[in-house]
Amino acid sequence: MYDIVFLALARDCARTVPSALRALEYFDSSGLSVHAFIGENGSKDSTRELLDHHLVSVVDTSAMGAASNRLERMALGRQIVADHAKTMNARAFAVVDLDEPFLRSVNVVQLRSALDRLGDAFAVAATSAPTYYDLLAFEDGGEEFIGLDDRIRDSQRNPASYYSLFRDTIYPAQERLTSDADLWCTSAFNGLCIYDADAYRAGTYLPAVPGPWICEHITFNRSVANATSRGMVVDPALVLPMPAEHGRRTLPGFVWQRVQKLPGKVLARLGG
Repeated sequence: MYDIVFLALARDCARTVPSALRALEYFDSSGLSVHAFIGENGSKDSTRELLDHHLVSVVDTSAMGAASNRLERMALGRQIVADHAKTMNARAFAVVDLDEPFLRSVNVVQLRSALDRLGDAFAVAATSAPTYYDLLAFEDGGEEFIGLDDRIRDSQRNPASYYSLFRDTIYPAQERLTSDADLWCTSAFNGLCIYDADAYRAGTYLPAVPGPWICEHITFNRSVANATSRGMVVDPALVLPMPAEHGRRTLPGFVWQRVQKLPGKVLARLGG
């Protein structure tokens, strides 16, 4: 039996895959039995070649390309990987983002502690420092952020309202969810989430009824919560570095960060 089977999507992640592989080797050599199922879909860099590793099974997620929008695409990709992995004999499944070097920040003690918490909670999600960042996947019956991605996209047309959304809504919400205490909720992700294996097998990333696509983690976690009658917890001891682009910035820093992103967006539109 594996202690943890890691699940991820990777496209053009050659910058971060090597550190993820080193982390898997470290976990394996430290006494945890681990494996990873990683969905790869048409990377233009060396991601696919780098994933040729004895601790990794590569999953073809090219079917993601048929999706009509990003939210549907992510749900399809994660479901494909989940379907491949659910038959594995594992104590836990850990969903992780590979476009950030998150795994290199986690040690075996943290992972073992998270594993020991599974039971009362169907999953243990990471927090981040200096603040919690992943609002789109969070839901606890009070705080929820469905539709926030649409507000972000729409506000980009007006630089002033774009910054105001972050200053007045996003940054304060991130700070509210930053705590030294357990944060119990229905849904969270924040770059790394470790699930009880049986609970994970009960979940689905695909909505049961047609409707607007929402964050795939909320769809999945709701389905697990309904199947298990349990909640999940954001663990203050499982800490990742917050991606720099999500941190609070003054207006000049915010504008400069967005200007730096423009070349990548242009290339993406041009297919480069």
